[in-house]
Amino acid sequence: MKYLKILLPLALMVGLAACVKTEFDEPPLGGEPINITANATIKALKALHITPGGYDKVVDDMIISGVVVMDDRSGNYYKTLVIQDSTGGIEVKFNDGYLYNQYPVGRRMYIKCQGLILSDYNGLTQLTGSTVEQGGQLSGVGITAAQIRDKVVKGPISDTPPVPRVTTLGAINADMVSTLLQFNDVEFIKADTGKTYADPVTKYNLNRTIEDCNSLQIILRSSGYAEFAGALTPGGKGTITGVLGIYNGTYQFFIRDTYDVQMEGERCGAVPATGLTSLNETFDGTSTNVDVDIIAWTNIAVQGNRIWRGASFSGDKFASATAYNSSLAAMETWLITPPIDLRTQKSLNFQSSSGYYVHDGLSVWVSTDFNGQNPSAATWTQLNFTKPTPNASGYSDFVSSGNIALPVFNGKGWIGFKYSGDTNTNTTTWRFDDVIVQ
Repeated sequence: MKYLKILLPLALMVGLAACVKTEFDEPPLGGEPINITANATIKALKALHITPGGYDKVVDDMIISGVVVMDDRSGNYYKTLVIQDSTGGIEVKFNDGYLYNQYPVGRRMYIKCQGLILSDYNGLTQLTGSTVEQGGQLSGVGITAAQIRDKVVKGPISDTPPVPRVTTLGAINADMVSTLLQFNDVEFIKADTGKTYADPVTKYNLNRTIEDCNSLQIILRSSGYAEFAGALTPGGKGTITGVLGIYNGTYQFFIRDTYDVQMEGERCGAVPATGLTSLNETFDGTSTNVDVDIIAWTNIAVQGNRIWRGASFSGDKFASATAYNSSLAAMETWLITPPIDLRTQKSLNFQSSSGYYVHDGLSVWVSTDFNGQNPSAATWTQLNFTKPTPNASGYSDFVSSGNIALPVFNGKGWIGFKYSGDTNTNTTTWRFDDVIVQ
C-alpha cells in the first residue's frame, strides 16, 4: 500500500506532462469567424477628427474595415499599422508591438471605433485607444490588448499582396495620405545615391529625396531602427512603393522594406552608350548666378575657380562666363556636352553674345577621347563659328554660329565651350544659348 501511494502521484505527473505542448501553433491565417459588417468608411471616420493637435472621441457606433498595407515587421513603423479601404487610409496606433504576427500586410481588419480616439501627429490623422494626462497635458495611448479583444476582429489574409495605386509625384493629394502608392520612373537624387536609408548606429531617422525626371521631389523617411537602415540606396531609376505620410504640410513617403525599391534602370537623362543622336539645350532649367548643372554635361574649371553660370535677360536663359572682378591671374573653364553619336554626319548650331568686349575669350572644340572629367587630358579640334559684333560699352545681340559640320567618327564625341580670360586685361563676358546638334 505504501508503494501504491507513491506510484499514484507519479502516474498523475506523467499524465499531465504528456498533455503539455512544448511548441505553439502559428496563429491561424484565416482570422476569426466573421460575424461583423463595416458600417462606415475610413474617410468618414477621419472626418470626425475636428480638433487639430487635439483628441476627438468617437461617440457613434462606427465599424470600419480595411486591409493592412503597412505593418511593423521591418521596424520602419513602431506599434503602428496602416489600413485602407476604397475611400482612404488611416494609421492605427497600438500599445504593444510585433503586430505583424497577427496583423501582417494583406490581412483584413474590422475595428469597432466607438470609444476610441482620433488624434493627429503634426497633421497626420491617427486612430488610437485612449488618452492619459501627464503634467497637465493629454497624450495618446495606443489600443491595448483588452481593447483589441473588444474592438478588433481579424479578417482573412489575401493570397495576393495589396495592390498599390500607381500615381505621380505631381498628382499627390491629401486623400492619398496613409494609402499604398507606387511611383514609376523615379530615382534618388544624385547626392543621396549609395547612402544608408537611415543611421543604424545612432538609430537616427534620416530623410532621403526621391525625384522624377521632371525634378518633382518627395522625402523618403526611414527609421534608424528599421532592419534596412544600413542598406544603401540604389543609383538607378525605377519604381518605389510605400505609404504616403504628411508632416506639418510636407508629404513624406515610407517603404515597408527594400523590396519596395526597384531601381535598376538608367537614370533620368542618361546617355546611351553610343551617345546622343541629337541635342537641343536651351538652358531653361538653369538659375541666374548659379553654376550650370545639367545632367550629363560637364562644367569644370581648368584654371581658377570660376565655371559657367546661368544668366538671363528679358526672360531668356543662357550660359555665361567672365573673368571680370575675378582676381584670377588666369581663368579657363569648360562647359562640355554629353557624348554625341558621330557615326553619321551631324551639324552644330548655337547662339552667342559678348559683353564689354576686350578679348576673344570664347572658343568651341570637339573631342573623341574626352574621359568625362579632365579636358586637359583629351585631344581637341577647334571649330570655327560666326561671332557677334564686338561691343565695348555693352552687350551684343545673340547671333547664330551658322551650321558647323562635325567630324564623322566611328564612335562618340564631345563638344566643349571654352572660356579663357584673366582679371586684368581679358575680362569680356561671353554667353551662349540654344545648342542644337542634329
